[in-house]
Amino acid sequence: MTNLPYQAREGDVIKLEEPLVYGPDTALVEMPISWTLDDFPVFEYMRLQNFIQPGLMNASLVGENWLADFAYMRDHYDWGILTYTFHPHVIGRGHRMIMLEKLIEKLRGGEAVFLTMEQAVAEYRTKFPSGRSERGR
Repeated sequence: MTNLPYQAREGDVIKLEEPLVYGPDTALVEMPISWTLDDFPVFEYMRLQNFIQPGLMNASLVGENWLADFAYMRDHYDWGILTYTFHPHVIGRGHRMIMLEKLIEKLRGGEAVFLTMEQAVAEYRTKFPSGRSERGR
């Protein structure tokens, strides 16, 4: 699990059976995201010809998962970003809104800091003024 932003690179060279050659970092900061922190896959049922996305998960259990990801980050990292993704038509159901309100209360009680993406990028640039390379991780 990575909760640290990173800078996009330009010009990586990937060839079969040869080591990856990283290009230089760009100014673009990429924020960490994960499907596990997105409401759509866990709540929305979708049936396609060759695929079923079950969705319809128990909102309280999903909230517990999302809170546990925060607790892990808080306990194992000096600093990091969790990017929850909420779609109004998905999270906006009554029982899901109740779960979201409880999640926010617990995050506040667990010392979470809520930032806009712009504020998070500014904090990243303060903490990593020379960038943060993917190399060596």
